[in-house]
Amino acid sequence: MVTGFKRRLAETIAWCLPRAEVARAGVTTRSVELMPPVCGHDGDTLVNQLLSAPAVPAEAVGFIVERRRRALERLNLPLPPLGDLMGGRVFATHFDSDLCGAATQPSNGYLDDYDIPGWDTWFAHDSEWKDGYGEVHGGLVYGWVPPALLELADIGFYVIPVSSVWWVEDAELRRLMAT
Repeated sequence: MVTGFKRRLAETIAWCLPRAEVARAGVTTRSVELMPPVCGHDGDTLVNQLLSAPAVPAEAVGFIVERRRRALERLNLPLPPLGDLMGGRVFATHFDSDLCGAATQPSNGYLDDYDIPGWDTWFAHDSEWKDGYGEVHGGLVYGWVPPALLELADIGFYVIPVSSVWWVEDAELRRLMAT
């Protein structure tokens, strides 16, 4: 289940907001500093591992959260208020996509050829999430898209032929923020 949602979201905003660049959306959301070990694999292996069991994406998110928290403390960056999410939006993904690469170009690399959003934006994992068939697979990963990248991400989400990444609606976000 998701824990510490608000703190992790605030940390993600503090990290991503000043770094996001439209011209380099893929690069500015995939820092070497926060890259979880699983993301070092080739795309096919990465997707297979992310879908194999909830422990894999949960460990990746945990790695990112811990590295980001230490970096923010080292940089002495304050956490922002969450009121309007600083103009950004929260998304969810389960990584089970058609892997067609259709979203890479329109999202300027924010989504890669395997429809995976930049890992710097990931902040929570729900291991209890089930697909429409009652299968758990890798669970659900939540991320935050900075305002500068909203249009790119939205176009990218739209062109993926399957529903593997989507915006979290307000009612669901309120529920998650209460955890």
